[in-house]
Amino acid sequence: MLAELKNICIVEDEIDIADSIKTFFNSKGYEVALYKSAEDFYKGIPDDFKGIYLIDWNLPGDQGIDIIKQIRQKDKISPVFMVSAFSNQDQIIEGLRSGADDYITKPFNLDELNARVSNSLKKFSIVDSQINTDSIQLLPEAKSFIKDNQTIRLTSKEFKVFQALFESNGKPVSRELLLEALSGEEKITARNIDVHVYSLRKKIKSSDLIIETVWGQGYLLTEL
Repeated sequence: MLAELKNICIVEDEIDIADSIKTFFNSKGYEVALYKSAEDFYKGIPDDFKGIYLIDWNLPGDQGIDIIKQIRQKDKISPVFMVSAFSNQDQIIEGLRSGADDYITKPFNLDELNARVSNSLKKFSIVDSQINTDSIQLLPEAKSFIKDNQTIRLTSKEFKVFQALFESNGKPVSRELLLEALSGEEKITARNIDVHVYSLRKKIKSSDLIIETVWGQGYLLTEL
């Protein structure tokens, strides 16, 4: 099953609010990084952070809107929520135009915030998992593909399964569609699909590719 990212970065200077949000999301299984100011955030946020940002607008020093602009200079896709007591329509629009994906007005309900965070992270997890197709070259005649100057050789059936996953544009491929991809092969069943996926997983691991099982939908080719 495709793993949902569970990382949250919170920038909030009101200690009671910050601690309550952190405690709540920790109890839901999230990993929470908490910063009390823009300065703390700039110094402490890891370069490889991957998750959602909850940024308060009114902070000491740089404002939340400045932080969001900094985030967007190097990260165009991570979900960012502006959290603020400001409820004026012009301020909401300004916050969204700075690069925020959503605007949460204080006071807010934690269960509602959790629903919004969960939905955003599920979508982000799918986008983040999509492979860079430009880095992969299919070689149909050789039943192989090249990635990062490494050639991965497959059987005829494995290649057809891999090609169907590769050409799905980041969407899960059902067993039925994989059966159609192997329609020219003899005696292929849904069980055979699982066997070929299993062998494929072992062969493509060295190229940092994995095949996720997406419950109720099929299989999805992603990168580590």
